[in-house]
Amino acid sequence: MTTSNNTECGQPEIVIVGDILEGPAERILYHVLRHYNLEGVRITDKYDNLDHADIIVALGKTAIEEVMGEKVNVTTARSGPPKHSTKYPQAKIIPTYHPAMAIRNNGVFPDIIADFGKIIAPVKDWTEPQYTVVTSPEQALFVIGVLAANDHLTLDIEVGVEKDRDFSHPDILLCIGMSCKPNEVWVLSEEICQNDEVMAALGSMLEKHEGIICHNGKFDLQVLDRLNIVKGSKVHFDTMLASYALDERQGVHGLKYLSSELLGAPAYDLEIKQYISGGQSFANIPRELLYKYNAYDVALTHELFEHYTHRLEVEGLRELHDFLVKIANDLMLLELDGIKVNIDYLDELTDSYLEELVEVEEDLKEWVENPRSPKQVKEALWKLNHSVESTNEETLKNIRDKTETSSNVNRFVTLMLCHRREQKLYGTYVKGIRSRLIEDRVYPTFLLHGTVTGRLACRNPNLQNVPRESKIRKLFVPEKDSVYVQADYGQAELRVVTCLARDTYLQGVFSENRDLHSEVATRFFGPGFTKDQRVRAKAVVFGLTYGREAYSLSREFKISVAEAQRYVDTFFEAIPQVVAWRESIKERVLHKSETLETLFGRRRRFWLITHENQKDVLNEAYGFMPQSIASDLTLLSMIRIREEMPHVQIRLPVHDSILVECEPDRAEEVAFQMEAIMEETAAKEFDTFVPFPADTEIGPSWGELV
Repeated sequence: MTTSNNTECGQPEIVIVGDILEGPAERILYHVLRHYNLEGVRITDKYDNLDHADIIVALGKTAIEEVMGEKVNVTTARSGPPKHSTKYPQAKIIPTYHPAMAIRNNGVFPDIIADFGKIIAPVKDWTEPQYTVVTSPEQALFVIGVLAANDHLTLDIEVGVEKDRDFSHPDILLCIGMSCKPNEVWVLSEEICQNDEVMAALGSMLEKHEGIICHNGKFDLQVLDRLNIVKGSKVHFDTMLASYALDERQGVHGLKYLSSELLGAPAYDLEIKQYISGGQSFANIPRELLYKYNAYDVALTHELFEHYTHRLEVEGLRELHDFLVKIANDLMLLELDGIKVNIDYLDELTDSYLEELVEVEEDLKEWVENPRSPKQVKEALWKLNHSVESTNEETLKNIRDKTETSSNVNRFVTLMLCHRREQKLYGTYVKGIRSRLIEDRVYPTFLLHGTVTGRLACRNPNLQNVPRESKIRKLFVPEKDSVYVQADYGQAELRVVTCLARDTYLQGVFSENRDLHSEVATRFFGPGFTKDQRVRAKAVVFGLTYGREAYSLSREFKISVAEAQRYVDTFFEAIPQVVAWRESIKERVLHKSETLETLFGRRRRFWLITHENQKDVLNEAYGFMPQSIASDLTLLSMIRIREEMPHVQIRLPVHDSILVECEPDRAEEVAFQMEAIMEETAAKEFDTFVPFPADTEIGPSWGELV
């Protein structure tokens, strides 16, 4: 596939090279070319006629490696300004993803658009930052005075751990970089960071400063707090959260990536990689290299601050950034406190899970020697007349749902699913928690930028995914002579949908505190419905917020698709305004290509919609607003609880619920106050169309709430 070129007209020769483009991939490529009005480019899958090209766009790993003459990682190769190659020294080379990848993962489509933009964008001049390593206390105190007098202060610390993946608590500060103007950084050396007088002055200054700028700042200020240098300081501007406000995709908010992609910075971490390979401590890095690295971090964070300040204003997203920073400053306090673990019960769980796993593995020996081996599981299924490409959970559930309960294959896959579940619970929440213990506590990290929906994410360990019904939750306990109180918004996402759709039937149900699931079950089965039938009705109701369809319901409950469709149709007849709201979402997303936005300013962009991903896009669109708004109402309630209830310690937000601890004799009062705050927050910050009551529970552990 080749178009004409414009070299005779004095235009640069642009060549796009990659594997054969056809069907949807070809259409995506031409869409990108039209986006930039790029005409007269040559498109080819041959590599024997590139010697005169001025610009080469290499599509995908094979093309990039052929053009660059070396092995590459596509994600790494494409970021940053155009590249140069000894193989084609005359050309500006722009590596990018193959358009076919955008069909499988529409999240890469904005990157392809951005990469093609580099054809016409001027190459940004990169200027190395100027920095001074401060080695005397007198100079350090002078620098602190200068910084105190400026409205903005950019800050970054270096410690012995990697802040984006480690969960241990650093006990020594290796250096602190700070700046108050572009391209000028002061780095306080390791010796200065151990000087009590200097650190006291720095802490006092930071506690008063209202313009602190960081990238993932809650880490930096948290470490300074743990080292007793700063108490109560807050981030003013966070370039990581600014990036997330402008682009909700995951994996594109790291400082190195943004610095390369937006600012044209080189890979300045290459010099230190040899010293930290294999997870080694940053303390292994020679200090002159570490100080330079720290200075680059600070200078680039400051430059991103200036870049994002303008972009947020232009795109009307500064309020969202400030909202995220407000939540991050509160989450920092949760991360500092951590949550207590019952060590004796952890020992019991270890023994219990290992015994259960041994028992299940003994039962599985009829078919496989090692149930952790996909090869053995495939072979066992083949012998049972089930040839499969994958042995993942979905495949096993498919086989289970389609076979007789008493059959050999059903018994095998049921045991395999049981083994997978127990193994995951043990590895993640028993073995995993033990490895993350610091004394008798774990300190999870909360990620505001961890999901495209705006829901809060959690890691090290991920306590938001602990199954409600599992025995794992009993691991987490309050301090001695305290109890837990948990407040949980009841049916929050459904209530959000009710408000957005202005649905009168659901308004009546929620305003009058009627049992929605029983009412729906009555519509399906009549007044004499069974417990199992109520469970079916509940599944239909909760499927509303993520586009669950009849086929999925039919598989879960082993009923015909026609019967499942009757349930959905019957429910939809009762909620016409919700149906209309869903249709409006479909129209906006599929036909108008609109961005969805909540009242808190969060946006959900659907970058590329194809026939292949249309169904998934719609399900994500239906779920975005209810999930995002319910989560934000919970986080705003958490902030109010901290401000108005100083006698409680907040331990954990989980989607629509908040877990706190308090004195036992105040538990009822705390529960009442939390209920009031959560309902008032929803009414004030969102809507009064229906109430948003909170259900409260009290107990001696997270798994024993009543």
